[in-house]
Amino acid sequence: MRKVVTGEQVAQVYNPDPFARPVWRAPVYRTPAWIIALVQLFRLLAWLVRLAARHPVATALVALLVFIWVNTGWAGLVALVLAVGALLAVWRYCWPLSFARWVATPARGRWRAWCYRRRWA
Repeated sequence: MRKVVTGEQVAQVYNPDPFARPVWRAPVYRTPAWIIALVQLFRLLAWLVRLAARHPVATALVALLVFIWVNTGWAGLVALVLAVGALLAVWRYCWPLSFARWVATPARGRWRAWCYRRRWA
């Protein structure tokens, strides 16, 4: 006697030929949408936690930007960007060798790697 399998047999193919080989397929189970959504939400949260743990500097920078935006609004973010830009401009003008060593050369290298590495063999 064959064991009874629970679940819908949606995947079974009906074949009227009595001499055809039987097609054995796994039963199809209907998973509720809320379980799928819950599992996907858990996966998203796990991915975000793993991303934050692997990139702590970027996470701290994003957290700082969000903190500034919440407390001061968009004007605070614009002021921060302008202040950092002015600081970098003064650094480049006053100490060009130091700026080239610590900012320009690493930034240029990262830009070239991002831009050209995709096409390298």
